[in-house]
Amino acid sequence: DWIVEHDAGTIASNAGFDPYEGAGPAVDHVNRLQSEALTPWDGARHDAYTFELAMAHLKRFKPRVLYLAFNETDDWAHDGRYDRVLDALHATDGYLRELWTVLQQDAAYRDRTTVVITADHGRGNTTADWRDHGSKIAGAEQIWMAFAGPDWPRRGEWRDSATIYQNQVAATLAQSLGIDYGQRHPNAGRPIAQLLSR
Repeated sequence: DWIVEHDAGTIASNAGFDPYEGAGPAVDHVNRLQSEALTPWDGARHDAYTFELAMAHLKRFKPRVLYLAFNETDDWAHDGRYDRVLDALHATDGYLRELWTVLQQDAAYRDRTTVVITADHGRGNTTADWRDHGSKIAGAEQIWMAFAGPDWPRRGEWRDSATIYQNQVAATLAQSLGIDYGQRHPNAGRPIAQLLSR
């Protein structure tokens, strides 16, 4: 919770094996399953449970902002299970497809919602270091991002573009809401000009 909340109680947060309370019998069932279907990692549940609980929150409260973090690709990579990394990527692709479909079927969100998909870090890109990331791993500083929203043009994969940095995402989202992020955070990255220019 400390990662997403500046002031306690201002943002709904659910992580690890925390149950999601008060959403009915179907969610109670997911809560029970996540505590029984343990993962090989301490403190990290399977992404399927994270997704189901996030969708329950989305449908129940229709929040203006939803931050959803999947972790299985990273965990399986650290374990050296490339087969499971691919399975987790495939599952995540399905979760994102379902999320987008739900957003487009709901009048509160349809054609009014911005989605940003990114990673918190890259990985090594050789057979010797693909399991790891960090400052000593070449290539681990490289990540990918995807942007979709009514105010942003569809451009497909960007080629021959200036390098975009992760520290630009917050400023870009803020600017799309009419907020000057740099005013309060002068050392933050600047909004992504290629995305905001039409």
